[in-house]
Amino acid sequence: CSCSHERILIKVERERLVYTARSVDALFIGPSRTSCEMKKRQISSPHRNTQCDVESAPIITPGKRAKRDMCLRFQKRQSMKSYQSRSKLIIIRVCAILFFTTTLALLYCNSSKDIVLSQEVTLLELKTARDSLLQAKQQPLEKLRQIDREKYTVRINTWRRNDQLIASVNHYLTCPNVAQIQIVWCDETNEPPMQLFEHNDKHGARVAVERHSINSLNERFHILPDTYRDMPTLGVLSVDDDVLRSCEAINSGFYYWTDYPDRIVGFDFRVHMASNHIRDDRIDRNPIWSYGYLSSTQKRNQYSITLPRFCFIHRHYLNLYMKYAPTRIIKTVGDNFNCEDIAMSFFVSALTNGNVPLLADFWASMPSMVKLDSEQEISKTDNHKVIRDECVDKFGFLLGLKDGYELLEGTAGRKLWGRFSSKQLDHRSVFGMGDDHGVDTQSFEIREDFVQSRKNFTNKILSWIDSSEKTGQKKIPFQNLKDDLHNQMKASGLIKH
Repeated sequence: CSCSHERILIKVERERLVYTARSVDALFIGPSRTSCEMKKRQISSPHRNTQCDVESAPIITPGKRAKRDMCLRFQKRQSMKSYQSRSKLIIIRVCAILFFTTTLALLYCNSSKDIVLSQEVTLLELKTARDSLLQAKQQPLEKLRQIDREKYTVRINTWRRNDQLIASVNHYLTCPNVAQIQIVWCDETNEPPMQLFEHNDKHGARVAVERHSINSLNERFHILPDTYRDMPTLGVLSVDDDVLRSCEAINSGFYYWTDYPDRIVGFDFRVHMASNHIRDDRIDRNPIWSYGYLSSTQKRNQYSITLPRFCFIHRHYLNLYMKYAPTRIIKTVGDNFNCEDIAMSFFVSALTNGNVPLLADFWASMPSMVKLDSEQEISKTDNHKVIRDECVDKFGFLLGLKDGYELLEGTAGRKLWGRFSSKQLDHRSVFGMGDDHGVDTQSFEIREDFVQSRKNFTNKILSWIDSSEKTGQKKIPFQNLKDDLHNQMKASGLIKH
């Protein structure tokens, strides 16, 4: 009886082990393939002659138990390998799905950007833009104070070019007319360089880092409330971090801007070009506009656009742009990282009866520019020109520059919105260049806004010219100032050629 009882217990234990082994194998490789896979493993395995279930043995001897345990361990290892290979396959498939999903999402985003930019302006959109501009026109500009005729605020747009940014800040701190330097910081990943904050210890609170949560070129015009509250001047010199000019060249544009604070005074000029082609499939029945680079501007000897990479502008226009610029313009600039210069230049022209921007004196514009080397330049992208052509054409129509909203108001719209057209460039004199009204250098003393520093500056320029004419020098001093600044930046490694 005891022997029979022992055999029954052994048989029960044997069946339990066989069931467990088969269950484990089924768990890893699936029940439908268990028997087939076990046969394959028995054939390919070094333990193919070992029967894991040992059903034929009446009694499990120690030797057979060891063989059985070895066989079970082998099967588990093989099952584990199969499970791992299946897991890798699943991971690869998941990664492939994520990759294609992300790719499709990016393609959709890019296509949606193109749709927003290239889709034709609707009548409702045009009316909304006109109504928004009418509200902006009703907002009066703040009048200049004494400090606004003597000093200005530099507002630098930057993006991960710390060497250029630090060099720019160091340069502007040497200009006596600079009241404050604002840095538009849109990089939430990286912190601003510590050298910027060290300047405040040496020069007082003249350097303000304005942190933005949105990375968009629109943000260069978005003055945050804290910055606005502590802003010392109404005049803003809007600049990029890789463009420099001498303090004297900057003053040339600044004093000119104080005469016409309702206009932009720029140092760089471009032109819009109207073609002879008119499309009948859109509500804009005006000729198609395109963007003219510097070469086209110089060839035509005309301009109608200035670039905010270096220009003077009333801070009030920055607020008006963020609040009243048409939605399509804000979205196009934000999505494409492009056209913010066209947008602001056209926006101010629309608010000033179609007048083009003013330009700084000829000697202070292109001849005085020092361009720092930079690897990150939007203008180097393949579709840069295509985007800018679309911007000039669509923005010009939305802002009423093409026809004064004739579609909405008829010919009467011209009285309110004016007539926008390119102006001639004048290189005949060191003073003046664009659509200017001239500066009466003899009447500074009797003007109510007389600033002694401006007269001193003007007399200094006149003496330079007079001295050069008498001595026959090939270069007058303001050209030497550019060379000195260029050599300084080259010595710092920011200009390689």
